[in-house]
Amino acid sequence: MHSLLIVAAVFWFPIRLDPGDSAPSPAPGTPAPALGQLSVRSQGEVPAEEVPIVAEPTPAEPVGEVAATLPADPQRLLVHVPDPTYARQEAGRRLRQATRPADRLYYERLVERIDSISRPQKVVLTLEDALRRAMVNSFAVRVASYNPAVETTRVVEAEAAFDATFFANLTKNKQNQPTASALMGTNVDTLDITGGITKLLPTGMQATTSLGIRRHSNDFAFQEINPQWNSAFAVELRQPFLRGFGIDFNRSFIRLAGLDRRISEHAFRRQVIATLLEVEKAYWDLMRARRGVVISGRLLSDFEQIYDYLWQRREFDAYKIQIADTLARLEKTKAAFVQVQANVRNAEDRLINLINDPALDLADEVEIIPLDFPSQTPVVLDRLSEVQAALDRRPELREAKLTVKRARIAVGQAKNQALPQFDTVFRYTVDGLGLSAHDAFSEVTKNDYHEYFISIELELPIGNRARRAVEQRARLQHAQAIARLEQVFEDVIFDVNLQVRAVQTNYDQIGPEFESVEANQDQVEAIRARAESKNFVQLNQELNALQALAASRRSLLRSLVDYTVALIELERAKGTLPEYNNVILAPGNE
Repeated sequence: MHSLLIVAAVFWFPIRLDPGDSAPSPAPGTPAPALGQLSVRSQGEVPAEEVPIVAEPTPAEPVGEVAATLPADPQRLLVHVPDPTYARQEAGRRLRQATRPADRLYYERLVERIDSISRPQKVVLTLEDALRRAMVNSFAVRVASYNPAVETTRVVEAEAAFDATFFANLTKNKQNQPTASALMGTNVDTLDITGGITKLLPTGMQATTSLGIRRHSNDFAFQEINPQWNSAFAVELRQPFLRGFGIDFNRSFIRLAGLDRRISEHAFRRQVIATLLEVEKAYWDLMRARRGVVISGRLLSDFEQIYDYLWQRREFDAYKIQIADTLARLEKTKAAFVQVQANVRNAEDRLINLINDPALDLADEVEIIPLDFPSQTPVVLDRLSEVQAALDRRPELREAKLTVKRARIAVGQAKNQALPQFDTVFRYTVDGLGLSAHDAFSEVTKNDYHEYFISIELELPIGNRARRAVEQRARLQHAQAIARLEQVFEDVIFDVNLQVRAVQTNYDQIGPEFESVEANQDQVEAIRARAESKNFVQLNQELNALQALAASRRSLLRSLVDYTVALIELERAKGTLPEYNNVILAPGNE
């Protein structure tokens, strides 16, 4: 568990700085915090020019029941898998104390190889600081943070379908046509102005009110009112009774948009979890790669020291087969060391690429120095509790449940749209006539002249194949979403079972790996102690023992990292990795 409170720089989610203490990891089954905002407490940074000695590995804070003793002695771990900074200082101290030329050359070469991964600019990072920087600057988190905001606009768009709409029309029509009848005018001038409000109601009814004014003039000699003004106030109600009817159908679009927004929030949480996991893995990969430089550098220096000894004795008691065998191992180890150096560079670049911190540029020569050491603190896990926590918190499972709800609503929409169209229209109009617009409107207010209009509209596609195909597709997609939910449910349980087992397995490997390293170290010392001369058999034993020691040290280091990664993989499998790292996702309106 890391004692930090992290924030991610996101756009839809405003950043809130929280100076409070870091929050503890939640117990399995506790509700997840609302999505929206990532909060952080800044941890401070170690000045690059004051690179400290890397802290010796110490037991982490207990989680669960702790055994009486740790599987590996922390002080001995520092000897077998030291950080390059510590190993460089220790090698320099021994170099100053060395009296034999061979020993001085050994430590000079070791220091040179450790320095091969050094860069002009040094940045010291704790895991806490790396995670904080990633949450603040990660492009992946930033991109994902837009999706809930985008889906929120769709919710507003769906709700806006029930907003009232004002409309207005103005029409001017002037005609001058010849006529064959004295009862018709030849010069006609008409001006129409209409305005009103229309609104969709939750039942599907379209309600419209309008007020229209018309001015009509012509050269017809028998028209007593010229120009004449007409005014009409109308109320029209159009109500569907089959297709498009009902509150459930008309509000279903808002519900779908709301579900899409919730799905996007869980998808954002998944991205945060994925970023945290990748950063932690990259951090521990860098730690392992750097310490691997020391292990390989020691082996290479040992081989060079033995080769130098044999070369100096080539005219006396060193055989050509001994020199050739040692040289072959030496050159192969040199080739492997080149890859070890590249591993460090690759791990540094990957971590920088995941963090996306503007202060860490991939184009610069930056050496990342991780301070933290993997945990070897045992934990006691209840598999059923871990599974229950995953079923409660895993974002993929929540997304799948919401997708089922969404598919169910889509089935209802498709069923409604497959119905025939059966609409009724009722329109009530009050008319007015006068010599002016004022007179015509005053006539309307008297409510003396009325119009009533009722119509029934029916539409039934023959066969109705297209809409029924849409309904069938919606039902199939609903069944597919249910099957997907069942699959995710099983996958989550399977994933947690694997990770619980991985935690226990990797922890159980630390002790034997450590004992293997200790035994190989004793073997090397025993071979050297009883060696009177480097005959072929004795030399071969020593070279094999040195290679076995280096391999066991790498294996021990891998076991430590794998155990730590297994712990965070378990939190990822439960969907609680943000809380494990004290990353708080709070509502964006807070």
